[in-house]
Amino acid sequence: MVFQNSVAPAAFVLICCAIMAAGCSGEQPVAAPADVVYRCGETGEFVSAPPQPAPAINPHTGRATLQRALYCPRCKRWHVVPPPDVLNGPPAGYPCPRHNTAMQEQGPLPQ
Repeated sequence: MVFQNSVAPAAFVLICCAIMAAGCSGEQPVAAPADVVYRCGETGEFVSAPPQPAPAINPHTGRATLQRALYCPRCKRWHVVPPPDVLNGPPAGYPCPRHNTAMQEQGPLPQ
């Protein structure tokens, strides 16, 4: 009788530990990188595509014609920025050529 009373709580604890261990792998799910804005050197159009080294591949043409662009909320324009290997630092640190204020990666795409 004493054996049955001690096995049930131990089995319950063991099952709870197994369930918790299965859900705690320790790895966080990796989010897909957000698309960035590029300007096509051939057409002048702005394109949203996954991050890639410049010149990036245009998903519409398949050619490497895309240059990274950042948005200036002050002049409400997208500006092409140099590739990261030309200027050190994060791309969002590039100043607007007109206002000399920091540009950002998000903004409305031109129609």
